[in-house]
Amino acid sequence: MYRVLKSISILYKLALFWPLFCTAAATFHAFSIPSPALAPNTVVNESSVFSSAQLQAFKVFDEERPNEITGRSYLCVPFFRIFNVALPSGFQLSPDEAVAVSGDHQALGAWSIAKALPLRAQNKQRTKWYIRQWICASRRVYYRYLIYTLNADGERVLRRWEAQQVARMLQTYEIYRSPGTDIFGEAYARSVGGGQWLEPGWLQQEYVIELKFIWQQHLQLSGQINPVKLRLKLKPLSLLDNTRIEVSRYAYNRSSFRLQSRQGIRYNEGAIVIYRLSQPLDVANAFRLSIYDLDRSQTPLGEVYILPEQLRGSRGILQLAVQHPNSQQVIGQLTLPYLVVQPLPRADDINLSGSFQRYWPNNWPTLDVGNRGLGLSYHQSSTSLVENTIESLLAVPKAKGDMVQLDVQLTRDYVPIVWRGFGFYTTNSVSSQPIVDRFDLRYVLIRQLSYAELKASRVFILKRWSLQEYTHLNVRNASQLQRLFPRLSEVYDALPRSLGLIVEIKWPQLMASGALESTQTHNKNIYVDRIIETTARYGCGRPLIFASFDADICSMVRLKQTAFPVMLLTTGKTNIWDAYMDLRTQSFLQAINFAESAEILGTAPHVQNFQHNQELVDLGLDMLQVVFLWGSDLRNQELLEQFRAFDVSGLIYDHIERVGPAEWKRAPFFQAPQLLEVFGGQCVAIGNSTTVLGAKPTKPTIWPKMR
Repeated sequence: MYRVLKSISILYKLALFWPLFCTAAATFHAFSIPSPALAPNTVVNESSVFSSAQLQAFKVFDEERPNEITGRSYLCVPFFRIFNVALPSGFQLSPDEAVAVSGDHQALGAWSIAKALPLRAQNKQRTKWYIRQWICASRRVYYRYLIYTLNADGERVLRRWEAQQVARMLQTYEIYRSPGTDIFGEAYARSVGGGQWLEPGWLQQEYVIELKFIWQQHLQLSGQINPVKLRLKLKPLSLLDNTRIEVSRYAYNRSSFRLQSRQGIRYNEGAIVIYRLSQPLDVANAFRLSIYDLDRSQTPLGEVYILPEQLRGSRGILQLAVQHPNSQQVIGQLTLPYLVVQPLPRADDINLSGSFQRYWPNNWPTLDVGNRGLGLSYHQSSTSLVENTIESLLAVPKAKGDMVQLDVQLTRDYVPIVWRGFGFYTTNSVSSQPIVDRFDLRYVLIRQLSYAELKASRVFILKRWSLQEYTHLNVRNASQLQRLFPRLSEVYDALPRSLGLIVEIKWPQLMASGALESTQTHNKNIYVDRIIETTARYGCGRPLIFASFDADICSMVRLKQTAFPVMLLTTGKTNIWDAYMDLRTQSFLQAINFAESAEILGTAPHVQNFQHNQELVDLGLDMLQVVFLWGSDLRNQELLEQFRAFDVSGLIYDHIERVGPAEWKRAPFFQAPQLLEVFGGQCVAIGNSTTVLGAKPTKPTIWPKMR
């Protein structure tokens, strides 16, 4: 130990006389202000060391001129660091997986997966890993551990990574201490957002296929072969082992995806089972699904073959023949919906600097959320302002609301706009011609119109069996704040960053009756990509949650990125709407199971699910999930206070200006500058910025002297 310290001390002294030692180290932060004394061609970074003549030119230190960075600030100190990490008990790596470390320093890869430093295994069990690394720095260093594998092209595929809100820190005074051993996934146990925190990676070099048993009935076998309990096993028909198969069978607190076991997975009608297949982008395998009787598990009852050409587009429903394993005779039929999730076009821009997928501290108060602004304006509960307009959204913080919920969908040319329904009533008649009968109108879908056609359309709304025209809010001379169909980018620009947003992504659902809410022809991957890309460019740096009634949309948003959380909106068991076909949306319990399986932030059920038993909200809160409640029943202060007493995460309701918190709340929750600085990390994580919005520049650290 004395030899290590002595060598570090010698190197520390040599650094003063050897300026070129650190020239290959990390680049200084983008927000650093170069001193006017520097030469025009000088490269400013945290590891640059000036020549003796340049150092003598600086006569004042940082304390005397805090707004300028002097030569002393650029002096980095080289030190030797050993990174030791051990896997937690019971955690096993696959044979193709390895451990790496990444950090904000260039020597640690600057949060890049491709540049992360691979560790070496210390034992045969591969439970302890280490690496020795020289680092030259003038400030504290942040780092995280990750698990990765290599695809056939040698590219790294992220499997799991430490996603604590605050990364591990190497403080300046710790460089001379023995490093000790880190536990993978466990850091800052007593801090909010700390503790045991691991997340799966986002899609980059691979895509995902989900085969979903999510309906009441999927399998029809001949009358002679109809067991109640089955066992399913999926196998790729490829000589190469290039498909990762995970499976989830929903049960409370036991719904996470796991690698498929050798025996397969139990299944019975009405149970929810989802297969998740991860494959490289250039791979398209065929699969065989074997169906066994659970009590007689030696020989399969039947087999189903899934060919790659059958998985067209982003989504669909397969009608597959069940064949006898020996005679190949058709003995039944399997109806199987599927989902294909592709990576974002700019997935490589996302980095390991932080994750907000499940960031929502449980000590935050119950937040008040304005429903589409001040609430519904086209139906029975009319408001003074038109819903989903910028004017209505801006009225929420004036009423001391913390967040606002809005609806987003895409036009024919893939422009994200804010509008509630899937369409509206319009006519081809000129604007000067009055319309008095609803039969003179036609219903047009948003997806059928380009944005230019949408803005040129006359707009009518059926209101209490009468027609109301809103065309005057869809013309060029209308106020920008009052216009219908505002673009999502315009909404982001107009709303303050201190106003939290719940962005609901609209997508029509299949009803339990077999009918569709509406039709949708957009490619689902491109649909979600455009909304994420618009949000990354214009909307990052604020409290923002994506939400959808479509569980597949939630899964796609989760798999594509790590900067924005997502939650499932669900009607659950109510007497207001017909149920959806998807069992994941038919009850609050199954919604919780989906949130655990997809590893999303939480759920937003209708308040009627708790009409007779309000304590049911604890099922979600105990799983450390957020629970937002919504519904027209939330229109009196007494009911709102009852759910605040249960510490629900948020309440989404109309007329926030009438029954909201304006009388007793001092200010909206997210006006705290510290919170805005936290969410500024979204812009860095999504690759839109290199610095946190609103954060103060970090001053270089003065290192301790060695005797």
